[in-house]
Amino acid sequence: MKNLFIPLLSITLLLASCGTSAESSSTPSSSGQIEPTSTSIISSSEESSSEKIEYKTNPMAEPYIARQYYLNHIGDIYSVWKQYRGDGQTIAVIDEGFNGRHEDFTFEDGTSKVSPDSAFFVTNGDTTSVEVGIDKVDAGGASHGTFCAGIAAAGINKKGVVGIAPNAKLLLLKTDLKPKSIVKAMKYAADHGANVISISIGSYSDYVGDLKNDGSKLTTVFKEPVKYCYDRNVPVISAAGNGGIDGNPTKYTYPGSTDKVIGVGGLAANSSSDIWEGSSYNSSELYRFIDVLAPSENMFGCCNYDGKKYDGGTWMGTSFAAPQVAGMAALYFQKNPNATVKQFETDLYNSCHKIDDSGHYGSGRVDVGKLLGITNEDTVQVRIKASWTNVYVYAWNLEKEKELKAWPGKKLTKTNNEYVIEIKPSEYDSIVINDGGNNKSPDLYVTSFSYEKAYALNSSPVSENDFLIGKYL
Repeated sequence: MKNLFIPLLSITLLLASCGTSAESSSTPSSSGQIEPTSTSIISSSEESSSEKIEYKTNPMAEPYIARQYYLNHIGDIYSVWKQYRGDGQTIAVIDEGFNGRHEDFTFEDGTSKVSPDSAFFVTNGDTTSVEVGIDKVDAGGASHGTFCAGIAAAGINKKGVVGIAPNAKLLLLKTDLKPKSIVKAMKYAADHGANVISISIGSYSDYVGDLKNDGSKLTTVFKEPVKYCYDRNVPVISAAGNGGIDGNPTKYTYPGSTDKVIGVGGLAANSSSDIWEGSSYNSSELYRFIDVLAPSENMFGCCNYDGKKYDGGTWMGTSFAAPQVAGMAALYFQKNPNATVKQFETDLYNSCHKIDDSGHYGSGRVDVGKLLGITNEDTVQVRIKASWTNVYVYAWNLEKEKELKAWPGKKLTKTNNEYVIEIKPSEYDSIVINDGGNNKSPDLYVTSFSYEKAYALNSSPVSENDFLIGKYL
C-alpha cells in the first residue's frame, strides 16, 4: 500500500501524493484564510533551552540515508542534528496501523522508542472503544503508518533510515480511519504525553460515513478536539491531501483544513520549488488551508509488507510531508521548551521559503535550520569519480538568482582519480554535476557538512542528462 490519501468511502489516507508550495510568511486565520504575521523566531535564553547536548553518534552512518533525498530539501538538518535530535519529545502519529516493533523504532542502545500507551481506536455507532498496548496497533501488511512514523522519528541505530527527530519517542495511535476515531485519538494523545501530533489520514469534504447517524459534519467534528490539543500546547500537523491528482480542483480535507491545524502540502521529488502534481493546493480565496510544503514524492522509508523493512520509489503523497514537519516541531520544542503552539506556528511560517505570489502554497517550503536559528557556514565537499574528458559543476542559488558560472558551470581538474569541488551552502543551494552535454552519469559522493563520512547519492533521482544534488540551506 503505497498511496494513502486514497478515498475509502471518501475517507482517505493522506499517503498518496500531496504537495503544496509556500508563500510569504503567514498564519491561518479563524476563517481558514492566510494572513501575514510578524517575525518572532525564538532565540533568547529565557525561551530556549540552556542545556545543549553534544552528540557523538553519526546520523550519516545510517545504511539508507543516501536514499533519503528529501533531507536535502528541508534546510540544513545535518547542522541541526549536531545540537538537537528531539530528546525528551514525544510525537503522536495517528494512522491506520503500525509495526510497533520495527527495527528502526529503537534508540541507539536498542531500547524501544514506542510508548506502551500506544493504542487502537474503533468506532461503532456513537461509541469509540480503545485498546491499549504496542501489540494492539499492528497494521498487518499495511505500511502507511509505519512509513510516516519512520519519517518523523526513526532512530540513529545503524539499522536503516533516520527520522527528522531521531531521539524523539513515538506514541503510535491506530484508528479504523473514521473521523470519530481520529478525534478520540487526538484527545488521547494530548492526555498521554504527546508534544506534537502528526496525522496523515483524513477525509475529503464530501464524506458522510459514520457521521450520518448523529448529523455531525466534517466541518465541525474536528474543531473541538483540535482546540483541546491547542489549549494543552500540543500542535496538530496534518497532511493536506492529494486533491490535485489528475488535475482535479482542490477539495477541503479534514482535519487538515480545520482551524489551528497546520496543513502540509507536498513538493515534487528532488525539488525545492516544484509542487508535486498530486498535492492539494490553495486553489482560490475560498480554499486556503495549505500552510507549508515539504517533500512528498518518491520517498524512502520504513515499511512492513512482503517481507520488506524498507522501501522507496513509489511512495508519494502529502502523507509523508506532514511527519517531516512534526519532526521539526519536536526539534523546535526541545530547543524552546517554554514556547507556545502559537509561537511555533509563527516561527514555522516565517522560516519558510516563498514559492511564488499565487497564494496557492501557503508560506512555502519548510526550512528546519532557519526555524531553529541554526545555519552552517562550512563547505560541502563534492567528489566525483568519472572517466570523462570533461566534468563540470553548475551551482546556483534559486532565491538569490546567483550562479557559480554560466552553464555548464565550472570545469574541474582531476586529482588522485577524483574531481573535487567545495561549495558553501550559504552561497549556492543547488548543484548539478554534468559532462557538458554528453549524457553520461557520474559515480557521485557528497561529504556532509560536519561528519567525516562520505555517502553515495547515486540512488537518488537522476535527471536525463545530469545528476542533481539536493538543496543545502
